[in-house]
Amino acid sequence: MLYPSRLLAVFGPRVGRMTQSAYIIGFVLPLLLVMGLSWLMFVGAPGLLGTPGYYVLAIGWTVLMATGDAHNIRRWQDLGSSGAMYRMMRPGVVLLPVLAFALQFLVPAQLALAGDMEALAFMIGMQFGGVPLQPAPLVLLAVTFMGVVGNVSYLSLMPGQQGENAYGPDPRGGMPVPGMSAMASVRGDDENDPVKRALADYQARQKAAARPAVNTVRPAGGARFGKKR
Repeated sequence: MLYPSRLLAVFGPRVGRMTQSAYIIGFVLPLLLVMGLSWLMFVGAPGLLGTPGYYVLAIGWTVLMATGDAHNIRRWQDLGSSGAMYRMMRPGVVLLPVLAFALQFLVPAQLALAGDMEALAFMIGMQFGGVPLQPAPLVLLAVTFMGVVGNVSYLSLMPGQQGENAYGPDPRGGMPVPGMSAMASVRGDDENDPVKRALADYQARQKAAARPAVNTVRPAGGARFGKKR
C-alpha cells in the first residue's frame, strides 16, 4: 500500500531515532491543533471559518498523514522496537474514518437520491441541525481515536533507550567515538559474565599460590650472611 508518508519521505525520513521532545513538538502538538480545528468546523461552530477553513484543514491533515508515519516509526525505534504493531495497525487510521464518513454521509445521500424519505429527512436534519453521528460511524471513530491516543500517549511518555541501539546512536547524547561503544559493550559483558569472573578469580589464586614464599627466619646464633658493611 502506498502511504502518504512515502510521497514526502524527504521531509520525514523514517531512518534513525527521535527524542520525546522532538516527537511532541513535531507531531503531537500539530495533531492536537488540527483535531481542534476539525472539531470547531464540523461540531463546535460549523461554517465559522468558511470555505478557506476547509482548505487549511485539508492541508493540515495531508501534512500530518505524510510526516506522521515517519515520526511514529522513529520514536518506536528510539525505544528499541521496529514498531511492527504500529506498522500493522496504521492502515486502520485511514480506512476506519473513511468508512465512518461513507456511512455517515455518502450512504444516506445515495438512499435519499433513491427516494428513501427517512434518509432524506436525515440529510435535511444534518443541514439545519448539525451532524448527529450514527451508531456505526461513532463506533468506528471511537476505535480510531482510542488507538491513536494510546499510541501517541505511550510514545510521548516512554523514555528512549540510553546509548546506541540497533537503529542508530542516541539522539540525546553527543557524537559517539568510533569503536568506543563496542569496547564498552564487550567490557560490560565481561564484567557481568559469572563464568568469566570465576575464571579470573581462579587465575588470580593460582598466581598467588605459585609466588615463592619469602623466608623471614633468621639463622640461629644471630649470624648474618652477606656482605659486611
